[in-house]
Amino acid sequence: MMARDPAPIEALRSPETEFDRQLEGRSGTALRAMFAEQAASRDPGMVQKGLRQFGAALLAQGMIGMPEYASLFGGHAIHNLTVDGAGRFVHAHDGACAQVLVRIYSRAKYGAIDDIRLLANMVSARLSAALDDTADPWRRMFDRARADGDQVVMLTTGWRNVPSTANVLFDMVVECINVKLAYLGLPTLIGVKLPRIAPPCENYASLAAEERERVSALQDHVLPAPDFYRLPGVHVVFGDDVLVTGATADKVYASALANGAKSFMAIYPVLLDPAVALLDPAVEERLNTAMVSGQLDDSFAAVLSSPGYVPILRSLRTLLDNGHVADLHGFLPSVPARNLLRIYISALNNDFLRDPRSAPSLALLRAYLTGTGMLDASGFPLIS
Repeated sequence: MMARDPAPIEALRSPETEFDRQLEGRSGTALRAMFAEQAASRDPGMVQKGLRQFGAALLAQGMIGMPEYASLFGGHAIHNLTVDGAGRFVHAHDGACAQVLVRIYSRAKYGAIDDIRLLANMVSARLSAALDDTADPWRRMFDRARADGDQVVMLTTGWRNVPSTANVLFDMVVECINVKLAYLGLPTLIGVKLPRIAPPCENYASLAAEERERVSALQDHVLPAPDFYRLPGVHVVFGDDVLVTGATADKVYASALANGAKSFMAIYPVLLDPAVALLDPAVEERLNTAMVSGQLDDSFAAVLSSPGYVPILRSLRTLLDNGHVADLHGFLPSVPARNLLRIYISALNNDFLRDPRSAPSLALLRAYLTGTGMLDASGFPLIS
């Protein structure tokens, strides 16, 4: 594990959690033992009691490692990232430069299909190796589901009619890993997208943990109710592109187990050091924009121009932001008209036309697509 400077524990924990009331006077050995005992439980109440924050505080003090933190609530992360003294993203276990992974991740967040596929292949390879090991927790979960005649569902997060990066990524994972599961005679994964009907929070990646909880209370995903988990039994796999504070993942975990899920596992291509993120909430947005800055530039054009491009909420927001309208006309010719049509249709499917922050850009995009013959005079798409 990479050596780290301990962060102030007071800055990383809430004084209101149950765990904080038990910390005073305990040795590091006792704290680690307490964490291990509670992390091994399947009590959904551990989310509200503050086990995630407790884990982040222990991580910040060097009492546990990133893999142990990731393992909370059935989690598994493939790459663990932190930030060095110069503010550069590095691999947490050895401090090596993580620029290659960061570039892949940043482009994937804006919908670069080849980079999403690279992340999906990382996840698929990890799951495939786990399925070959009969002692691995992933294999044991699928073996149990087969023995009991249960189903296994893959839950991912999304927005209304536009997919998230996680949706696209885990659709690829499900399609790939189901081949392996079929060969092994194990239950195949059933992909389920968690809908989010309320308008999305614009700057979620920059919010502190408490602000994320407040936003989630008003704009949270619609989680499955008890009927979802009735016969046949259901085992849950949750997938997201990154784990930071765990605000979304932990709510899905608590809801699933409280409503009758037989087990819960989670997997993430990337874990971003929570000790860094809780002290500097903007670090996640720096990761998101490391290669694609959120401006109408060549990097963004390259993402939108890929042959298999899928409109992602983040790329829609960037292209159609009212602050970019002056540059939009000159930018549009750098992107294939067919991909722009996909973006236009996706935006209208998600009420962007009713939003004053995007309506002016959509009007300009409509005029451009009409001129290219992709829309008719009434604005209806002409798909050949």
